[in-house]
Amino acid sequence: MLLDMMAENRANLVDCPSSLILSSSPSSDHLYSDKKRIVSALVIFFSSPSGLYLNLDYLFSVSQVYHSPALVERAAGTAPPSPTNETIALYMQVGIWIIVLLLVLASLPRAYQRWRHPSVRVQGMKLKAAKTGARGSTKTSGTSNTISSNALVSPDALCGLTHNLSQANASCLVDLVVKTNLTGEDPSWTPEDSPATKRTYSRVASWGSIFHPVYRYLSRPVWWVGYSVGLSLAFAVYTGTISFGFLYYNLPSFNPKRPGWIFVGQIPFIVFLSTKNNLLGFVLGVGYEKLSAWHRWVGKTMFLALMAHVVGYLILFGQKGKLVARVPTLYTGWIGFAGFLCLFLFSLPAVRTSAYRLFWHTHWIGYILLFVGASLHANNAWFHALAGTAIIALDHICRIFKTTFVTANITAIPELKCTRIEVPQLARGWRAGQHVRLRTVSTQMGFANLFEAHPFTISSVSENPRGEGLILYAKACGDWTDRLYDIAKSSGSTAGAEKVVGVGHVEQSTLMRMVMEGPYGGPGHDVISTFSSAFLLVGGSGITWGLSIVEEIIRDAELQRANTRLIHLVWVVQDPTSVMPFVLLLTTFADRISRLPDVNITTSVHYTRAISSTIDELFQGTKLPSHMHLIPGRPRIEVMINEFVKQTGALATSPEDLSGLIVGCCGPRGLRDNVEAVQGSLSKKMRDSIGGVEVVNEAFGW
Repeated sequence: MLLDMMAENRANLVDCPSSLILSSSPSSDHLYSDKKRIVSALVIFFSSPSGLYLNLDYLFSVSQVYHSPALVERAAGTAPPSPTNETIALYMQVGIWIIVLLLVLASLPRAYQRWRHPSVRVQGMKLKAAKTGARGSTKTSGTSNTISSNALVSPDALCGLTHNLSQANASCLVDLVVKTNLTGEDPSWTPEDSPATKRTYSRVASWGSIFHPVYRYLSRPVWWVGYSVGLSLAFAVYTGTISFGFLYYNLPSFNPKRPGWIFVGQIPFIVFLSTKNNLLGFVLGVGYEKLSAWHRWVGKTMFLALMAHVVGYLILFGQKGKLVARVPTLYTGWIGFAGFLCLFLFSLPAVRTSAYRLFWHTHWIGYILLFVGASLHANNAWFHALAGTAIIALDHICRIFKTTFVTANITAIPELKCTRIEVPQLARGWRAGQHVRLRTVSTQMGFANLFEAHPFTISSVSENPRGEGLILYAKACGDWTDRLYDIAKSSGSTAGAEKVVGVGHVEQSTLMRMVMEGPYGGPGHDVISTFSSAFLLVGGSGITWGLSIVEEIIRDAELQRANTRLIHLVWVVQDPTSVMPFVLLLTTFADRISRLPDVNITTSVHYTRAISSTIDELFQGTKLPSHMHLIPGRPRIEVMINEFVKQTGALATSPEDLSGLIVGCCGPRGLRDNVEAVQGSLSKKMRDSIGGVEVVNEAFGW
């Protein structure tokens, strides 16, 4: 009975016309009557339990009405109209781009400081030939004899390298070094030939370094998600914002048109994140390979929006009994739906990693279907599709600008089971750590491979004083790279000259026409040589990334452009003989650094596979560089980084003398996670004592 009275009381209040319940005048009769009812309720407050509950319920109902701005405005006729679906979708787009703009503004100080450094001011945009008449430049051709490092080696170091070689191989090595010295750099060159005054280049700390107490937790990996804590939170906020757009002013009766407009509004954004050349990555100092995580996540939220739109309308048509009649008439919408479904399903990791060609072809087909279907399906959707098309067109124009047709020397390296690709005519235009996308123009590789690009990290340094060209190492780990390795190993009828690719290894090179696009990626706004020390940890084929970083530091030091005084390169491999192809290059590094009194380098090679003989027997008496140490077992990363921080602190002659430590890692995910965990555990006192710590990570795969 009591519940029935409470329900009747609420119903009477709700059913009353708004003009009787609400008035703009507080002295209205009905308001006075309600006030008397409220006083009466207080009088009988203690009269009976039922009266107490009944009148409290009435008080609650009246207070709700009096304090509801929406009802007041509706009664007065001043309530604003509900926002349309297009308006809400537009507001969400504007909000997304405002956040992007804030990120850009936060990155401008580091971007400005990066472009002030002469070593990177004009690098990292396009591959170029050597400057005519530049010191160390050589006349290059596809058949020219060049040493793998094209480096100057001191007589003592050369004797050590040729100690255990056959007479023919030793003669060839000496001959190539002599030719390199005659056609390249003057052997008497010393760092004194560089600019006389050495500058100290400042740097701007990253936000992660400034707010390290927070960043140390945000950078921790979430193993069941595959992303860091910070990135997972950002994805959650983005998804929550999209979900809020679904439901805002859209309940209790759900309008499926709203998710459709939110889906369409994200088309330019997801296309923008997928391009190889985009302004956002350029200003933020982030490569396209790192933005791809956001591209995939935005695609997932768009899939949710599209399914809410499609399923919502199917349910609505079914409730009205028009499902069979309406579905065939919406064929343009089904075209766009099929296009995006093609994009989404064939982008799943299982398909993308195992059948990349299928993923690539279904992507451009899906884009065409999506843009055409969406433009015809909704009146104003053509604008978003046109924006996405313009972004793709601009990206491909930039790709054409970055594309170069070259003739490369390819040489097989059995110890690493990889192919060495050398392009002598390209000598500048990239930064250490960047990569190129490689295509082949060869009947041996197949015509279809002209349309299949593969990314490879550049292992040589740009504008090398010795005139060295661009060098890549392609590990044989798939159909395409296996075929390239077999061609290089077989040395067919198009064979070029003999080439020394390591100590005691004279291999026959093969000429092949290729298309190189790039460079892309790299360390972003971090200029490695502006740090006081560099700790580089690489695994397996990641050595190509580490070698390019080390050589760029040495080059800048020779040109009086580097602050770096301490380098530690750690390489984790399975077989210790993997270092044989790089002994000559590492010996060259030691010889060049010996002329730089303020720079020291240490190379630690950790091999994880047990060996059946001694190191001397494996290397057959070959003299290793003095800075190289072969160590069995995996590296103790935490101990090594902490010790390196102490060594960096010992370099200081004054509190302001140090400009920080850069920790670089290129390898599998587990190795990168360990590095992030160790650097996050460093105390604030340790970090501040050396000028801060920054981390640069490069990942395998895509």
